[in-house]
Amino acid sequence: MYLTVQQAARRLGVSPVTIRRWTATGFLPCTRTAGGHRRIDEHDIDDLAKAIGGSNHLAAQLAREREVDVLVNTATALAVKLDLTELLLEIAMRMTSLLDCHFCAISEYDAEADATRTLAEYDHVGQRIPDASPYRLRDFPLTRTVLREQVTAVVNVDDPHADPAEVAELRREGDRSLLMVPLVVQGRSIGLLEVVDQKRSRQYTRQELRLADAIAGQAAVAIQNAKLFAERRRSDEDVASLRKALAVLTARMAELGDADEKRDDVLDAVAKAVCEALGAISCVASLGGESAGAFGAGRLAASREHRDGRRANASLVVARDPSGRTDLTLAVTLPHPPGEGQSELLDFVAAVGALVAGR
Repeated sequence: MYLTVQQAARRLGVSPVTIRRWTATGFLPCTRTAGGHRRIDEHDIDDLAKAIGGSNHLAAQLAREREVDVLVNTATALAVKLDLTELLLEIAMRMTSLLDCHFCAISEYDAEADATRTLAEYDHVGQRIPDASPYRLRDFPLTRTVLREQVTAVVNVDDPHADPAEVAELRREGDRSLLMVPLVVQGRSIGLLEVVDQKRSRQYTRQELRLADAIAGQAAVAIQNAKLFAERRRSDEDVASLRKALAVLTARMAELGDADEKRDDVLDAVAKAVCEALGAISCVASLGGESAGAFGAGRLAASREHRDGRRANASLVVARDPSGRTDLTLAVTLPHPPGEGQSELLDFVAAVGALVAGR
């Protein structure tokens, strides 16, 4: 009886990729159908299964094949994840599955501040855990060693020689074991993978540690790429937003220049134009003791974020008449940190507003 690649893989407990590799190298004989599909004799599968069970050499080869399979599959999965949130979930799920653990946290490392900040933490079923607060490494000397010396470390709560600070943290969370693996890109530590077993102390095999180190290396590059992609996307979005704002302000400033209005009317028009152009929460324009304010669409966006339980990152940007001839000031509250070019655009609006209001 002849088996398909998938049937042979199930019989031997390996992946189809491994079966194809074995047949390609001649390690496992096979025939081909008229359509070119591999077929493996059942007797060859049985013989190989017995040999693997009784041969250290073949068992070692099988272990190496498993490493290759895991790394190839992981590299493929991480390479296509350009969204950082999706990527972090993929990393966590692969680490918890590979090491049969309960949680995986991914942190970024700030070498200047000597601190780490959690990017995301997930349990073994993909449920996100609330992010931990940033912490300074002076309180966790072993974590500092892992990041600075780029070494992997294991901490078990029942190990009398383990770092007391790490053991105390494990006990506080009700966990039993922690594996820490540095995320390194081009010789620089950019973060940390922490894999937690909640129920048992762990003595990882050399193969498991090799795989953890290799996956951490792949993860570090993928995280770096995802951040660069996000920065490029934000830059593109900022340019599009800036062009839209310029179009709105061009129309509004032209109308303002043609109008014969009082100073408070000019300030009111400037505040409304800024809110419309930048999607601001609010804008207050003041000059010579007079002021006017307006609310924009950003106010509604901030309210929706608050209702949805998302943290709003409102930012206050202040722009003044760059000529210094007037004290015209724009105090603008944006729903998010200012994008590329927005601060400079507000300086320009302040200059135009000062000219019009001072006529």
